[in-house]
Amino acid sequence: MLVGRRAERARLQDALERARFGRGSLVLVSGEAGVGKTRLAAEVAEQSGALVLAGASSHSATPPYGPVAAALRSFLRAHPGGLDDCGPLHAHLALILPELGAPPPAGDRPTLFEAVRSAFAHIVRERHGLVVLDDLQWSDEATLELLSALGGDLGTLPLLVIGAYRSDGLPRDHGLRRLRNELRRAGHLDELTLGPLDLGETTELLAQGLGSAPSPSLVRAIHDRTQGVPFFVEELTAALRVSGSLKGGRRGLELAGDDHVPLPDTVRDAVLISASELSGQARAAAEAAAVAGEAFDLELVGQLSSEAGLAELVERGLINEDSGGTGRFRHALTREAIYADVPWLRRRALHRQLAEALEAAGAQSREIATQWLGARDGARALEALLRAAEESEAVHAYRDAAAAGRLALELWPEGEETERRAAALERHARCAQLAGELAEAVTAWRELAAIRETLAQGRAVADAHRRLAALHELRGDREAAFAAREAAAAIYASSGWPADAAVEHLAMANHMRSTASHSAAVQLARIAAEEAELAERLDLRLRALGLEGLAAAKHGDFEEGLEIVRSALARALEHDLTEVAAELYQRLGLVLYDSADYRRAEDALSAALDLCRAGGDAGTELACVTCMAYVLRERGDWRGAAEVNRDLIAAGTAVFVAQVLLGAIHGFQGKLASARRLLSAGNSAASRLRHYSMRVDSTASLAFVAAAEGADAEAVAHCGALLQHWGDSEDCHYAVWGLRWAAAFLARRGDLDGAHACAEALTRVASQTGHPDALAALAHALAETALAAGDADTAAEQLSRALDLHRTLDMPFERAQIELRAGVALNAAGERELALDRLSDAYRTARRLGARPLAAEAAREVAALGESVARSLGRRAAADAHGGGLSRREVEVVRLLAVGRTNREIAHGLFLSQRTVDMHVRNILGKLGCRSRVEAAHRAGELGLLA
Repeated sequence: MLVGRRAERARLQDALERARFGRGSLVLVSGEAGVGKTRLAAEVAEQSGALVLAGASSHSATPPYGPVAAALRSFLRAHPGGLDDCGPLHAHLALILPELGAPPPAGDRPTLFEAVRSAFAHIVRERHGLVVLDDLQWSDEATLELLSALGGDLGTLPLLVIGAYRSDGLPRDHGLRRLRNELRRAGHLDELTLGPLDLGETTELLAQGLGSAPSPSLVRAIHDRTQGVPFFVEELTAALRVSGSLKGGRRGLELAGDDHVPLPDTVRDAVLISASELSGQARAAAEAAAVAGEAFDLELVGQLSSEAGLAELVERGLINEDSGGTGRFRHALTREAIYADVPWLRRRALHRQLAEALEAAGAQSREIATQWLGARDGARALEALLRAAEESEAVHAYRDAAAAGRLALELWPEGEETERRAAALERHARCAQLAGELAEAVTAWRELAAIRETLAQGRAVADAHRRLAALHELRGDREAAFAAREAAAAIYASSGWPADAAVEHLAMANHMRSTASHSAAVQLARIAAEEAELAERLDLRLRALGLEGLAAAKHGDFEEGLEIVRSALARALEHDLTEVAAELYQRLGLVLYDSADYRRAEDALSAALDLCRAGGDAGTELACVTCMAYVLRERGDWRGAAEVNRDLIAAGTAVFVAQVLLGAIHGFQGKLASARRLLSAGNSAASRLRHYSMRVDSTASLAFVAAAEGADAEAVAHCGALLQHWGDSEDCHYAVWGLRWAAAFLARRGDLDGAHACAEALTRVASQTGHPDALAALAHALAETALAAGDADTAAEQLSRALDLHRTLDMPFERAQIELRAGVALNAAGERELALDRLSDAYRTARRLGARPLAAEAAREVAALGESVARSLGRRAAADAHGGGLSRREVEVVRLLAVGRTNREIAHGLFLSQRTVDMHVRNILGKLGCRSRVEAAHRAGELGLLA
């Protein structure tokens, strides 16, 4: 009978009850070795009334999906043919259950996972189920990945899955840690940790084992030695009985010999004392079984020892026998103790005998490899590991395949069978990449490239460098990717494969474009075009022309670049090259939005997206979506842009781009905390990837946010970084808005040198492109320096010119910023009525966009004219202007008060301490003249602060 564990049993029984009503789950049960995880799960299963399936991992070798396959087989043994009608994916189950027939010729891991889910759903369609998967610390990786995928699906099934594992000694990179992290992120982690028994529970367990009450002194001695670990208590109890070390005492059983009989120091010692009474046949059978593993084939072990010996082990309870002809040690610690006590030479001989027998029986290669490793036969272990890697890859168990391949390569004799090693390396690299182990895949491809080079296999060397480039890009190391592509392109070009060389040069050109090295991008695109011409590949030539035109336009040769892209697009449409046409429409959109022609840019990107959905490339579609998000932001469709960016973040694609664009919008709206968080993350990624456009955009936006928060020193530092990034580039567009804003900010602080530096940068851009947005930005920058110097007339003239230029542009937020500053300059120049018009326009545009800080600033400037803000702009503008006397942070707090948040919840949402929020609430009540939070929220609504 299970001692203690009442709370733990109740928790598992509650989970089972929920499963009975169709709300299943995965519960992980953890604890140190011997603490009772298996026994707890067994007792819950016995009392559950559910259909119980069981499987376990083995330390010796667990094949891919081994525990889950074992659980499904336990169902099939009781219900032969029970999975025959489990749905259209039935055939895919044959990948892990070969007895079901031949698997389909093609498939993938998601399909296999869905087939397993469908099988479990079929099994529990009439009766709720319990699946117990034990010893997951030894699990194959594929099983853990399957459990992660099933975690959410179980919530709709009448099925509870219990996964038990040892938590002590779990390596940092163990798959269970990944499983727990993935379940936690998805909100599905439910874990039960078993601790040791207390003194009272140890007393109860001892009484069970001894058949009589123990004395307090014996309980204390055993509890101190075992630390309350149930298995150790039981084994130590058995050892004391066997050794005759107990006697009856006044208060119960106690140690004989005046308490001087030594207790076994370890579990191993206790197990060996208990096993000391085994016959010679049973001892030999125990040793063979221990070498075979925690679970083993009874017939096989019987052949290596004796059936009589096995029978004695079963009779003594050392091993258990199931209906499938499999034996299993009562506890893994028992097996470990016996295994460690087997003499080395005998252990090695047993491993060899087992390996040979398993090979003859056609067992799993991973299990055979484990036995050959134990036999110290590296050559035969290597062959089995290569087969294991191939078998694991075939069932989409890529992490297990990579692990087997890694071991095989480590065993490979140096300098032997180079061509065969290359094939093994290629499989290992492929599986490591599919498993997400990118660093290991890079190492494998590097070695493979070196081997191919020594064998003078030019094409294979170039292919290896191409794969390396793709891996480096996945890891975010774009410089290494560029170098790998450069090596691949050189080999392809010199070996007579111009089309492949063109593909690599196109990728290199695109990399240079993304770093704002546009002249280099033009040169690389021209090389790619020549190679495409040589290969007679019109599609590649048109792609190269599109990239050349885009880079030329970005370098300042706008008309020429625009014409190149349009010409290439016309030819792609003429020849029905849909995928190429989609890419060229995207290039056209980029050219147009670089010239701030956002309306036509949006039209081009929409056309590109239509072609992508009709059969274009997924990469082109993603590029179109990110570009569209940028265009929508500039055009003032912040709601649409925010929706696109949130979708990108949720999908995990182009996340840093979406973070920058969404962060900037939040900054413009005054949501400063979330803006800073998004922008900082996006800036970090953009800097690591050397992605120029998002790097300068995030830097400028961070400067904007810092200034709004009153962190002027930080804002100045960001302005300096922005200038540095622009100076290191050939950019004529992305930094324009940031340089314009920085010039205005620095001039207003009195930093005329900084403002002049920004204006000089804008002068170079404007003179090179002549684009209206650059000219307007330059006019604004010059106006701010003039206004700072006291020349209001020049400032008003320049700002009016900037507004004239903006009439051809669709950039409402920038126009509103310029209108506000024009109002200030006009008022300083004595043009009060015109100033009021400009400020009113700025306010209304800002309000329409949802740019509250800008609207509030415009309203305050109207108030500074001596005008009634309420009469000129409306009651809401008066609230914007005065804010009820509240600071920006206090406005954020009162809005959260109004929706019923507690101070603790507000502190959590705004990343503040509760003490700080308490202070803000007191200040709000005082400033608004209110006595309660409800009254303060009502007053804030009257002032328009909650809008």
